[in-house]
Formats: sequence, structure tokens, C-alpha cells
Amino acid sequence: MSRLRDGAALAVCLAVVAAIALVTGDRAESVPVQYEDVAVGEIGVASEFDAQVTDVRLTQQVQRAEYAEPLATDVRFVVVDVSADARTDAVGFQNVWLLTTSGDRYAPRPEFSTAQPPLTAPGFTVTGTWVFQVPVDRVAGARLLVGPDIPLFITYDITVRVDLGLTDDTPLLTEPVIMEPTITEVTP
Repeated sequence: MSRLRDGAALAVCLAVVAAIALVTGDRAESVPVQYEDVAVGEIGVASEFDAQVTDVRLTQQVQRAEYAEPLATDVRFVVVDVSADARTDAVGFQNVWLLTTSGDRYAPRPEFSTAQPPLTAPGFTVTGTWVFQVPVDRVAGARLLVGPDIPLFITYDITVRVDLGLTDDTPLLTEPVIMEPTITEVTP
């Protein structure tokens, strides 16, 4: 009798998990989002954090440390410096994309993860850098999306969308951009 009860309990649990998976689907695409549109230097306010792009550079070479060999590309690296305040909860800054005018999304390059803003506890400000590799013809008009961490259940939230001010005339740096380590400090 207890084996039958245990089997029924397992079946119910599996049905609940399947229902949650069906309801949430592809969570990155299903979460209703409002955009907080800002420009470089302006502060975008999301539900759990504030984010401000402080600098944007276009280059073909990025270096992890002062004496390391630069990573070079034939296309473009878009290097975005940001300062972000975690207000109410810890923020992981993992839902970050470079969005082109053609609708393509580019994730930050993993080689430079040590320069990216880390998990940040509430009451702290982090400064860091994201590096995106993008084809030359898709740089102009690109925007940075800094979204909330992907929730387990569908919730309404705000994504900071930053117009990076990139055009076909944006100058290309000839020297490598050297990645600086992240800085975390108490929010003033």
C-alpha cells in the first residue's frame, strides 16, 4: 500500500514539474518586460538595480592584463564600462546582451568574465566591463540590454536599455583596450 502511495506522490510531483515547464517555456523570451531607455551617462532604474554606462569604446584588440597578449578580431569589439547599484536583492548581472538594429543579440565574451560585474549584494555598487564581438555592419545603433536575473516563475520586470551612441563614424581605437578588474564598494 505504501509503495502505491509513494508512486502516486511521485507521479503528482512529476506532473507539477511538467506543468511549470509548460507554463514558463523559454523563460528568457516569456518574461514580460518594460524597457527603461537611457543614453550613455544616464542612470537606468530597474526593479532591483540601477545601471549606468560610463564609457563605450570600439576596438579590434582587447587585453586581459597589462602584460598579456591582446585578443584581436577582424570584426569589432564593443567595450562597455558600467556602474551598477544593487538596491533590494543580490543581482547577478547575467542577463546582459548587445542588441543590434537587425534584432541580433550578442552575449558578452567569456574570455573577459573577470572584468564583468559579479554577483553584487544589496547596498553595494559594482563597476565592470562587458566586451561584445560584433560584425562591423551591425555596430551602428547597437544598444545594451541589462535585464533582471531570469526568475523561476514568470514575473513582470524592467530591463535597462542603453543607446550606446554608436554610428558608422564612431572612431576605432588603434591601441588595445586593457581590461581593469571589477570594483565593488558600498553604495554612497
